[in-house]
Amino acid sequence: MGWLIWAGVLPVCLIAAFFLLQRPLRMFFEDLHVDQARESFHCQREWLEARFMTALNRIDPAEGARWEDARWHDEVLWARDRQTRYLLALVCVHFDANPFDPLASGRLATAVFEYRKRKWSAMGKRLDEIRPDEVVGRNRRYEPVVIAHPSAKRVV
Repeated sequence: MGWLIWAGVLPVCLIAAFFLLQRPLRMFFEDLHVDQARESFHCQREWLEARFMTALNRIDPAEGARWEDARWHDEVLWARDRQTRYLLALVCVHFDANPFDPLASGRLATAVFEYRKRKWSAMGKRLDEIRPDEVVGRNRRYEPVVIAHPSAKRVV
């Protein structure tokens, strides 16, 4: 009779442990790949920007032409999409003011790059009129990824 009780209790305990540990384990393994993804992004950045422009030209040629003269910022804001769990690189892009439109000042946008299956992709996704820090702060879909600096890892 005792083994029948254990046969019922053990699977219930294993299922409960799975549900309790699922999120912390997923977050641990996601964090393992962040450093590798960041390094990969920095190595491929120029190529990714070119792929972004190609994809944008395919989607909307007029928008692609506007982005040709855009100025890309060096800073990258790292975030994670809460729905897909993909790591994102958000880069701010500034556009020069249109001299023929007195109401248009220098505009900005955020270019979005996704890291999936250990590869960066540039599909021309962009968020107009918003900086990367505002994307993470205002949009509940994206959560910031905290990067530990190498100096913080040192043990004295």
